[in-house]
Amino acid sequence: MKRRTDIRAEIALLRRERAAASTHEAQEALASVLDGLNTMDTLEVLRQKRFNRYLAHGPKAVFGIALFPWVGAVIWHRPAGYYGFKTLTLFGAWAFREAIESQPLVVVATKRVSYAADFFEAEAYMKLMKRDFSTYYQDDGSPPVRENWLWSVAYAPAERLAQREQLAEALARYV
Repeated sequence: MKRRTDIRAEIALLRRERAAASTHEAQEALASVLDGLNTMDTLEVLRQKRFNRYLAHGPKAVFGIALFPWVGAVIWHRPAGYYGFKTLTLFGAWAFREAIESQPLVVVATKRVSYAADFFEAEAYMKLMKRDFSTYYQDDGSPPVRENWLWSVAYAPAERLAQREQLAEALARYV
């Protein structure tokens, strides 16, 4: 038989899951927008063509909640050199809604983040950075501030194919 504390913990977990259900649905809808625009494949091709394979990694799907639910697809790269690890640049596309019933906004942007670990250990850094940047840089991949936007468009499902081409051109232009 379960203890009262176990049952209370399960009830609290169920309540949190129910409260977050609408957020997850919103994030899934936004993820389908980026998927329909072929964002991950476009970023993968650009990373392979334009960046050094030792200095750039990704793409990775990121998601979260700031003032609004958001999703994104990012690649990350650092400058060459001994102190290149101190600054990382995130480049990608994010989708979010600025208001509850508004059209999703798709944004191409860059974001610079600083190294946040206490010390630098090159071997572990090089291995772990291939999978994820958040181990060494305290950033969840949230959308950059408006000043760092390079391109944006209000997503329209009827114009998906045209917007897919526009997104690919914008990503290629600003890389």
